Amino acid sequence: MNQHNRKTVRLKGYDYTSVGRYFVTIVTRDRLRLFGKIVDGEMVLNEFGEIAANEWENTMELRDNVSLGAYMIMPDHMHFLVHIDQQQEQKQFTPEELEKRAGAVAGKHMNKPGSLGAIVRGYKGAVTRQVLETIKAEMDLPNLQSLELIKICDALANEKTIWVRNYNEAIIKTEQHYENVTKYINDNPRKWDEQLKAKLKL
Repeated sequence: MNQHNRKTVRLKGYDYTSVGRYFVTIVTRDRLRLFGKIVDGEMVLNEFGEIAANEWENTMELRDNVSLGAYMIMPDHMHFLVHIDQQQEQKQFTPEELEKRAGAVAGKHMNKPGSLGAIVRGYKGAVTRQVLETIKAEMDLPNLQSLELIKICDALANEKTIWVRNYNEAIIKTEQHYENVTKYINDNPRKWDEQLKAKLKL
């Protein structure tokens, strides 16, 4: 269950605005089981998991150069296949504009419009905003402070994101690779359940 918590290395020199299919894994901060639980090999989403699912389905409405493959929201991470169907034209910036833009993100890498990084960053930001707003609203209501919600709020106190920085990705190069990844994504809840039961010796 921890096999995806590894350092991410982008393929040097590869243009991630390119038409192609990509397998991505994103992980919650501190492996917080934020989105629900596995019951009998099936993922049962809670309200935060529903936010994550709805926002992912909304990706195609927001980005007309993208289509979606299989995806699975797990308790503390998410796997998905995303297809960049059309490469977006990139604006050419002057050296002065580039310096100004780099300064705005504190010198960090700037995601190109329509790139895989831009898609992931936009999604993570949208889910973070909705989840944190939902938590705040529910914690302000009397008698609705479940133990699970309190633990989540404590874990996310003063945090600006619910996610681990960055993401893991693989470029899909063959149809067989695509089929294998699709199966892996769809089988993830069952394997999680099997691993947990084996650990607990159930």
